[in-house]
Amino acid sequence: MSHRAISRTLWSALPAIAALVSTALVVSPPAAAKWPAAEPCVSNGRTLKQQYGYSVAVLTSACTQVPADEKWAVSIPWTMANSYEHKPPGFVTDFATPLDDFRGALQSIEYVVDAGTAYQSNRSFPGDNKIWTGQLPSAPGIQAVNTVGLGSLDPLPIGSHTVDVSWKLWTPHCDGFSADQGTSCLPKGETVVKHIAFTVVDPHSPGAQS
Repeated sequence: MSHRAISRTLWSALPAIAALVSTALVVSPPAAAKWPAAEPCVSNGRTLKQQYGYSVAVLTSACTQVPADEKWAVSIPWTMANSYEHKPPGFVTDFATPLDDFRGALQSIEYVVDAGTAYQSNRSFPGDNKIWTGQLPSAPGIQAVNTVGLGSLDPLPIGSHTVDVSWKLWTPHCDGFSADQGTSCLPKGETVVKHIAFTVVDPHSPGAQS
């Protein structure tokens, strides 16, 4: 089994997102968007804050509670090969490695909070050197990036919320794992890469995630 298959699970496209965001956006299709497995709140004895060296609450598909009065951000890891041994036909890059290509391609990340409600808010953060790089506990030995550190959002009221996150790329990006564009590349433009339903809670209430 390839490193790609080991380190990534299929992230299903969410039809509801398409109704909430501009039709100009590309919603990650099931065949194209493969991502590392959903990160738990604690992995190998380390919290997400400790893993990423971050001071705010970190949301994932498996860690969906945010303490009230705390800033927060969404973890979106992406794994890639160490070099471009494999490229899809027609893919051209000025960079020698997928990591450098991703850095050069990422224009911004876009947040839409509580989309379609009276309380919807939008926030954008530019792609810069705050991108986390390293290896994930679920994929040791494989290069990874995460846009969680590019910016945090203000605290929200206690209750249920949703967040949609998009990556906006200057150019297409490919991860170097294969020559198949459908499984190894992200397109130019804005692509919805994560949708999470989450809850803002009193951190002192029973059952609150740590």
